[in-house]
Amino acid sequence: MKNRKRTILLTLMAVIALTAASCGGGDDDSSAPTVALVVNQKAGDLGPIDDLVKGLERAETELGVETTFIEATDPSTFESTLRNLGNQGTDVVAVTFPPMGESLAAVAPEFPDTRWIHIFGDALDMPNVVTVEFNYYKGTYLAGILAGALNTTGKVGFVGGISIPPLNADYNAFVAAAQFQNPTITGEAAFANSFEDPAKGRELGAALFDGGVDIIMMDSAATDLGVIEAAEEKGRWVIGGSENYFDSPAVIGGVLLYWSTTLFNQIENALSDDYSPGHVAAGVAEEGVDFVINPSFQENGPSEMVDIINETLPEVDKAREAIKDGTLEVPFNPEI
Repeated sequence: MKNRKRTILLTLMAVIALTAASCGGGDDDSSAPTVALVVNQKAGDLGPIDDLVKGLERAETELGVETTFIEATDPSTFESTLRNLGNQGTDVVAVTFPPMGESLAAVAPEFPDTRWIHIFGDALDMPNVVTVEFNYYKGTYLAGILAGALNTTGKVGFVGGISIPPLNADYNAFVAAAQFQNPTITGEAAFANSFEDPAKGRELGAALFDGGVDIIMMDSAATDLGVIEAAEEKGRWVIGGSENYFDSPAVIGGVLLYWSTTLFNQIENALSDDYSPGHVAAGVAEEGVDFVINPSFQENGPSEMVDIINETLPEVDKAREAIKDGTLEVPFNPEI
């Protein structure tokens, strides 16, 4: 965990530097477009927020925009934060996750000249808003194929941040794919009620492992860090949501959301003369989501598990292509 903690520190330092740069100092190019990223979770999660910061930094470097990064973790500040950015004439404002949707819907019509991006949000029919939906459950289905092949205990687990329809669907797709490999496999889900509580993640992960689960699919952002600790302590395995987790020997692979690339692409769209608002799907077919094996695990993991992984990957590849061409429709089941 030392490497991950060091990475968190470095990430936070980068965020501070990015925010400071947006607030003044250096040459002021008033002609540069202004872009703000407002997140409702803290940076340093080694997951979506840190990846979104990378996308913002890329936009600054490659598109020549002036950037602002804001952590708005108190829901009572959502509307005022967005309204302040609109009043400042910010050209592009990106916000994150379903909890910010209501505030975005309230504020965006007041500022028609600002182009708004909602990363992981429900569709809004507004001429200056793009909403991005990640079909993560299709990626967890691919992970479930491998988890089912690797399973030795008859139980697979899932730790989510909050029990909401998209995360419930992630769990159900994961278990369904595992059961396709072995119909006797059962699943067990646990929710931390937080995406920022590694201690709770460790507690839930340990309880699932003690209850007979051998592999956990993680879906809880920074809370995942505690689940990884539990896996390391118990000698069990996890599938994560970020390549930043791949330094742990307990991480088999990850269902990755390409947050950084998605944000960059939508900032580029917002600045384009060919701007296209609306709802955008980002799933396996659209290459916004994918399941990948941890290269370190594939090289250094237990030989019997690596053999099964290598034998099963062609099946995972076949399923991925079937999802892309539409011959495999992964059910969206939002009920636990």
